[in-house]
Amino acid sequence: MNAINTLAFRIFGEKILEKEERFSLLKIKLRQAHIPLPVEQYVSTALLFSLLVGAFGGLAGLLIGGRIFRGITPESIVSTFGISYRVTRVVETPTFIEAHLSFILTAIGGLLFFSMIGALTYGLIMAYPPVKADTRKRAINAAMPHATAFLYVMQRGGGMTIFDNMKSLSKYSHLYGTASREFGNIIRDIEYFGKDLKDALWDAADRTPSEQFKDLVDGLISIVSSGGDVTLYLKNKTDVYKANANKEQKRFLETLGILAEVYITVFVVGPLFLMVILVVMNMVDNGGLTQLYILVYGAIPFGTMIFLVFLDMLTGDAEKMPEEQISGIKQDSFSDVRVKPVTEKDEELLQKMEFFEKVSRVKSVLLHPIKTMLNRPAYAFVISVPIALGYFVSAFLKHMPYYGGFVETASTLDDYIYVTLLVLFIPYIIFHELEVRRVRQIEDQIPEFLKRLASINGTGILLADAIAITAQSNMGRLKSEIKYTVADIRWNSNLVEALKRFEARVRTNMTRRSLSLIAKASESTGDINQIISTVADDADIEKYLKKERSAEMFIYVFIIFVTFGVFLIIVYVLAAFFLPALDGSSNPAMSMGGFDLKEYTLLFFHAALLQGFGSGMVAGKMGSGSIASGLKQSLAMMTMSYVLFVVFI
Repeated sequence: MNAINTLAFRIFGEKILEKEERFSLLKIKLRQAHIPLPVEQYVSTALLFSLLVGAFGGLAGLLIGGRIFRGITPESIVSTFGISYRVTRVVETPTFIEAHLSFILTAIGGLLFFSMIGALTYGLIMAYPPVKADTRKRAINAAMPHATAFLYVMQRGGGMTIFDNMKSLSKYSHLYGTASREFGNIIRDIEYFGKDLKDALWDAADRTPSEQFKDLVDGLISIVSSGGDVTLYLKNKTDVYKANANKEQKRFLETLGILAEVYITVFVVGPLFLMVILVVMNMVDNGGLTQLYILVYGAIPFGTMIFLVFLDMLTGDAEKMPEEQISGIKQDSFSDVRVKPVTEKDEELLQKMEFFEKVSRVKSVLLHPIKTMLNRPAYAFVISVPIALGYFVSAFLKHMPYYGGFVETASTLDDYIYVTLLVLFIPYIIFHELEVRRVRQIEDQIPEFLKRLASINGTGILLADAIAITAQSNMGRLKSEIKYTVADIRWNSNLVEALKRFEARVRTNMTRRSLSLIAKASESTGDINQIISTVADDADIEKYLKKERSAEMFIYVFIIFVTFGVFLIIVYVLAAFFLPALDGSSNPAMSMGGFDLKEYTLLFFHAALLQGFGSGMVAGKMGSGSIASGLKQSLAMMTMSYVLFVVFI
């Protein structure tokens, strides 16, 4: 508990405690979200932060109001808003209000800013626990079929209790995510808090946000209490959760379809419709372009960003699994073996080893940059960012100083900004797509590889020999990795370690889960034929769900492209034919005073670029669940806009 939380509780804690029953739901959500604060502490902190942020908002409101309402009079309000003469004749302004009108309006503005910003801050803080709990729920549900399959496979292998299997699962958070950590909390309650298995399961059922996890734990409580068949129960639950995964996938795709239609209607067609209206309104009253600037540079990019955040929250894509964390274990003394204490010389040698390992990694990156970027596409930015930044800075300095205002400056720098974006993103896109292609090719072959392995192992052939036989068949991109594993087994004579190195090389979630489970099961039993078959079925279902999503969402990605094409064509017609007719250069009869064709064309050009960049990211997020995969669509749409405006206008 930090000083701010303590101060907040001292100010508001007693009042919150008196009304604690009003926050019963929040109390549950705090526990489900794993936020380590009592409900009265959390609400007190929310109130304090809301007042502080609201005070800053009120101060900003006073400053803004002081500028806006300086010198304002009742007559200016009447003329500005066009208030009817009948109203002004009936309603007379009191002398005090008329004398202090500017101060009163400024105070009201500050009070409104304080109230709105304070209420918004309080609402956001209070909404955080339910949102976080819901995020954890989706992550747990996504991993439940795989986590339950892990427990079933390990239980079926024999020789281990359900407690041992849950403890083993809790160590694989890099593969099973939040579901693994939920089981880890059960192990923590037993080992550190001294609870028995039944009580720990009860507590886990109470604090989890996932109904699927609660259902599994409730069943385990009954099985543990009655001494039932845990293996049969886990098998049934594995089948149930696999069936639920198909239903969840259908609901997930329906949600994405609705969101795609909302995006097309509100964020693509809507801005286009507003742009046309604003152009017509400007022709009628010959006003400024402030609203059009706000739409192009504010509403379009901000709306796309908000939609992407909303899309990420609602679709509930599976969480990104972290890399496996490897930690050293300090050796202890045995009864017959003593551990030699570490000397200063040993410490020096260890530090040198650590230093040379870091140097070796840096040398590997420098000497083999392509291999490094193939393994980690994000490293492409290490090269592209300095080049892109250097290019833009040199181009910017080359054309200094800039005169003529925003239109001339933007027209000069547009080409360089576009080229900068190409230089920045194209290397990453290339290596990212190669990585995605590699992962897809490997995961397409994993279920077939496991099925063949189970079939060969089922004839009585040892697992190591079965892997060697499978390496001789056509397994596509996976064949070379299987051959490396066969050679690893022959050289090191350790199947488990070879499978772990196989997992480390391939680095896809499906492969890591499958190989880790087989390696773990092979440590406890020699009869793993059925275990491999179960793992193969689990991988097959995951492959099917991914292909179904890709096929279902292709149509919506295509619709986004078509809608953007319509947007681009209409903007092009306005900029190339409609607006030049109003300029008066080709038709003096249509000339309008104060009309700037270059400014309109620039705004339409930027609207097309921003809309294309945003639409591409949305298409990538919907099609593959990754914004990074949408960068290629973004650059493609921006290139279409750039070519159309630069070449044909």
